[in-house]
Amino acid sequence: MPDILHRIGIKSSSTREAYAALNSIDGLAGWWTNDTKGETEVGGELRFRFGAAGGFDMKVLALEPGKRVLWEVIDGPAEWIGTGISF
Repeated sequence: MPDILHRIGIKSSSTREAYAALNSIDGLAGWWTNDTKGETEVGGELRFRFGAAGGFDMKVLALEPGKRVLWEVIDGPAEWIGTGISF
């Protein structure tokens, strides 16, 4: 499967703010879905739910503060299982 790249622009005054939006439950719930739960440290699992539409579970694989967040889809639509998501 080829890589898919989505470029998302954000308005932030610092990389610290952007990183917090990707690496905290409150931050993630603030821009993706309110129904967000889990652990944000490496090895933790995050659960994102979208009502009747279902959701995704992600495992946190890597964190580089201010630089990179890497997840792997571990549950959700079958075609997404095993997909890496990198910010």
